[in-house]
Amino acid sequence: MRNKTARSSGFTLVELLVVIAIIGVLIALLLPAVQQAREAARRMQCTNNLKQLGLAFHNYHDTYGKLPPMYIQIVPAVPDNKGHWAWSVFLLPFIEQTTTYDALSPNTLTPSQSMVANKTVFQNVNNSFRCPSAPGPDFHDPALDPGYAIEPDNSTTNTGLGLSNYIVSVNIANVRQRKSTDGRTGTTGNIGPFFRDSATKFRDFTDGLSNTFLAGERSWTKNGVRNSAGVLYAVRDANMTGPSAQDVGASWNQGVVTIAGSVRYPINVILPSPNQEQNNAFSSQHPGGAQFLFGDGSTHFIADTVDLSNDSAWNTNSTLERLVGMADGDVIGEY
Repeated sequence: MRNKTARSSGFTLVELLVVIAIIGVLIALLLPAVQQAREAARRMQCTNNLKQLGLAFHNYHDTYGKLPPMYIQIVPAVPDNKGHWAWSVFLLPFIEQTTTYDALSPNTLTPSQSMVANKTVFQNVNNSFRCPSAPGPDFHDPALDPGYAIEPDNSTTNTGLGLSNYIVSVNIANVRQRKSTDGRTGTTGNIGPFFRDSATKFRDFTDGLSNTFLAGERSWTKNGVRNSAGVLYAVRDANMTGPSAQDVGASWNQGVVTIAGSVRYPINVILPSPNQEQNNAFSSQHPGGAQFLFGDGSTHFIADTVDLSNDSAWNTNSTLERLVGMADGDVIGEY
């Protein structure tokens, strides 16, 4: 009687390689879908952040009869590096962050006074002002961005402010302090709702709240170049000029460009290098455009290909400009 020889079972090398190849193909097919799903979730969170800020703006207006100012100029004047309270601090009680508001005490202290005991509060991450698609540090490095920092009263060293991915809308030209259109000449004209010591009311939006945006996104980096995003709670009020003869407060490295944006440049404009006047622009890490909060509390994704046609007279003659001007009287095109 012969013994049957048992055959060993298992994968051959060729079969194993085929299985590995199939798995690799499946991963290659599924990975983009997974990445798209993650970006969709991050974009939804960004949308929710802006909607919550929109609700806060409306509740602030219901309480005080006006929108919060872009920032309040402290009187008597303080040195530029001591800072002034910015729009984001005034919304804190309306986004369930009264504890942070009370700690900062903007009604009784200047930013430089408040920072003595509240440095960590100034620098803590506030997710209500951060887009999850836009990576960046918790707070700004004064060595890289001196205008994104203020000096506390107990120190002679600038302290970086917390990072924000949301900035308010100013005008169609340079970001600047005063109520005007042209960042160089000061010509008064078609403007957005925010400027120094502004007290804009909803009735001032004669174009309609649904036709004007209040705020939009700015990314920490864009096209591999540092864009520096925005700051939280306070702002420097710089009296200096920038690399392109920008007016007072319109400089790339100090002043209100850290809390506000304009449409002088297209959405997601390619930056030639860090700290240039293109920092005025709105930008995001969402493919193809950025998200904006409108006066009626709605949010809209606006493509970076939207019609924009600036001219030397700063006329409102394009779709993106008309979305900034709250009383230009023009018909808005497709976006």
